[in-house]
Amino acid sequence: MKYLTDAIANISSQVARSAASIASIALFSLLGGIFAQPSEAADTINFRFNIFEVSVSVDDLETFSKTGELRGALETASRYISAADMATFRRILTERADVPVALLSRFLYTSQGERALDILGDFIRTGPELSGNRAIRAAAVLADADKETGLSLLGFLRKFPTSDIYFDIQEGLQTVGELSDLLQNTQKVVQMVNDEAIKTAKATASNSTPSIAPLADLRDKGNVSWERTSLKAPALDNRYEIPFYLFIPKTTSSKSEPLPAIVIYPGLLSNREPLLYLAEHLASYGFAVVLTISPNSSDEQLNKLIIGAASEIAPPESFIERPQDITAVLNYLEKSPQTANVNWQNVGMVGHSFGGYAALALVSDAQLQFADLSEACQGKYKWNVSLLLQCVALRLPNQNYKLGDPRIKSAIAVNPVTSHVLGKANLSKITVPIAIVGSADDTFAPVVSEQIVPFTWLTTPNRYLVLLNRAGHTAVTAVTSSDRLSPEISSALAGPNPIAAQDYLKLLSVAFFKTYLTQETGYAGYITTDYFANISTTDAQVSLLRSLSSDKIDSAIRN
Repeated sequence: MKYLTDAIANISSQVARSAASIASIALFSLLGGIFAQPSEAADTINFRFNIFEVSVSVDDLETFSKTGELRGALETASRYISAADMATFRRILTERADVPVALLSRFLYTSQGERALDILGDFIRTGPELSGNRAIRAAAVLADADKETGLSLLGFLRKFPTSDIYFDIQEGLQTVGELSDLLQNTQKVVQMVNDEAIKTAKATASNSTPSIAPLADLRDKGNVSWERTSLKAPALDNRYEIPFYLFIPKTTSSKSEPLPAIVIYPGLLSNREPLLYLAEHLASYGFAVVLTISPNSSDEQLNKLIIGAASEIAPPESFIERPQDITAVLNYLEKSPQTANVNWQNVGMVGHSFGGYAALALVSDAQLQFADLSEACQGKYKWNVSLLLQCVALRLPNQNYKLGDPRIKSAIAVNPVTSHVLGKANLSKITVPIAIVGSADDTFAPVVSEQIVPFTWLTTPNRYLVLLNRAGHTAVTAVTSSDRLSPEISSALAGPNPIAAQDYLKLLSVAFFKTYLTQETGYAGYITTDYFANISTTDAQVSLLRSLSSDKIDSAIRN
């Protein structure tokens, strides 16, 4: 399972684009002086803008989607809207974003789902002043369950439980405008990061001596064989067990040096399989690898949610349990006779998404930022979906928590959620080597607010920002047989070239931990701006920076 919340984020972006088209049609109709009477159809959408109102028949929308024929207010609106925009709107009406209906239904009853519904209910209403939050939930679930229409905009409108839908254009346009601003600002900052990387790479190349021989490609499998064992460790309070895979390389060397160790930690509602490829790759380079999950925020929690045994995607305690579960696993392995040849005092970590949060919490001994989080969560935070998760932490007692583990000596945080639950106060305290990886098209943890800006808070001298262009939140996680989303949705969430993103992470992980865990200086040449510029491709561009100022981000947004 790749992340239900990311699927919802993708659906929300589809709805937002649809809302933009509908709002444009209604607004142009109003500007043209057309004040249509409600149609004879059973269902109508009533667009309201201040004191003005215009109604569009859902039947007319369906006719337009099937035949292209324009009727009523749609026909009038088309005179003011480009043919290309009308064609896009026609496609969006029937474009499906199906999610397993049990998942969608359960999600919409969690606190995160309720919050998302409240946001949508501000401008999709059942009456002029009545929030449509409950009706939206019913329509979404019913449309998703309908095999004919599926979860499409038109299917949603047909399943809406009231005869009239009121669309507040002012609120909708404000929301769409916020999304548009976010997308534009993201594009500007992403372009700035890419430009800075290219400029730095050119300057480095002109001032350096050419290499005698090309570096071996660390994206290729190493030559060390390994054995995998499936184990369980007790949680710190013994309330549950933590399952994990342990990979131990088979070394033929007579040296008695202990093996370096790396922990790999997936994100919310995931299992171990999507990052299995990375564990095997690192083991093939001689690392002992632990691939683990936290039961209360993994796919086990998702299964409980589906059958009604749980009411939350992630309970508030998961913000504490996640880093502490890593400590529990390391405690268990440190005492295990079968891992006596592993150095558990010098551990690296790769965490993805919620696992990225845990990695950063562990190396900063983080104190949750309740004041900052409380302020952020009072707003609507429409387009930072990760705050639907981060704000859950406010339900914890406001106290200091021990989350750090000094055994973690370096970390790679991939698509982490960091902005408010950890914030500058924690990230600025990190002293170990850190790499933050962000995806330009991430719809769950937006790359600017959750990775690029937090990178500027780091003060450790060994820091890296890696930007995966044309990649989504799940680009670095492999598709597995346990996925519950359709291939189309999984593909949309990952981006056009996930294999390239996974290869970049394999290379980065080997070079980063060879450099900072085992102090093999020959690998430092891989984690440079010019090396990443050389391996970057047009269809899967990647950029690496060692430093970035907040001033450059602000300047990019202003220009």
